[in-house]
Amino acid sequence: MPSLSTGQKSLDVLKINNAEPLVGLIDDATKDIPEMGFFDASPITRNEFKTLALVKDPKVGFRKPGAFADHESAVLQLRTCACAFLDASWKADTALAEQSDWGKEKFFAIETLSHLRAAFMMLARQIWYGAHSTSDGFQGLYELIGKVEDGHLLSNADLHIDVKEFLGDKANKTAKANAGLSSVFAVSTGLDSIQLAWGSEGKLTEGDVTKIHIANPESKEKAKNSVAWWYGQEISGWCGLQVTSAHAFGRIHNLSDVNPLNDTMLFELLRRFPVGREPKAFFMSRRSLEQLRRSRLPYHPTGMPVANPDNVAGIPIITTDAILCNEETILTAAP
Repeated sequence: MPSLSTGQKSLDVLKINNAEPLVGLIDDATKDIPEMGFFDASPITRNEFKTLALVKDPKVGFRKPGAFADHESAVLQLRTCACAFLDASWKADTALAEQSDWGKEKFFAIETLSHLRAAFMMLARQIWYGAHSTSDGFQGLYELIGKVEDGHLLSNADLHIDVKEFLGDKANKTAKANAGLSSVFAVSTGLDSIQLAWGSEGKLTEGDVTKIHIANPESKEKAKNSVAWWYGQEISGWCGLQVTSAHAFGRIHNLSDVNPLNDTMLFELLRRFPVGREPKAFFMSRRSLEQLRRSRLPYHPTGMPVANPDNVAGIPIITTDAILCNEETILTAAP
């Protein structure tokens, strides 16, 4: 099955291709991870696939009968998207599980839910930062910035605004301006922009909870006679990210407490997208949302504080904990 448009989100793909009780746990685990409900997704048979990207528009023209017109064909690029293995397996001491008055089954459910939630949060962070988040994960959006394949940029450089350049002489350039950095991403989703692909036809591996004989890693005996019995369960799956347009996303970066986000920046980013390729959402941290709120009128006409903004020019704002407020700690290379 190729990675084609299904009109489904990641949450839909996983719920359709998996069974209870895992589906219920997936539903609970993704409630606080908006990326799972925003980005389109498709199940694929294998864990690697090839997709097409339009990297240069065609050239056409009018001509008189009997005359010629200069034509250039559209340039399509074949891209390979590799899914990465996401492991949410867990293990826990049997003694701990069996002491709970809630019972072992409740203990197992809590372990599974917490590991799924952590896995989906890691996946969300991988979407934004790629190898800067986890080197063994799939390629993320940040890695596409400034990257060239076959002479074509994978992401339009004009869609990436450094807040310091934007503010010019008004930018705070003290040490505080280089700490606590964050970004706002303006993104689209779909087959012609960004979507996730779930390998193994969207099925997660959910093994049975079994008892495992664990040897003490600190034991100095070669026979490893120091052991314990633990419960364990395998939970895993394959996921990848495909980006098929240089206009699929943009961002404002190097936001900080002293160089905060405001509406002017967001509208400038929006202006840079071609007509018809405007983003479908602005993703930002909770701190950036509060900065945006403060940049607006401080009080409502009724005297109440202004509510959190929920859109920019009708494009929804989505807050996520997957976008960091200390990006300088993982983004070791300048974009």
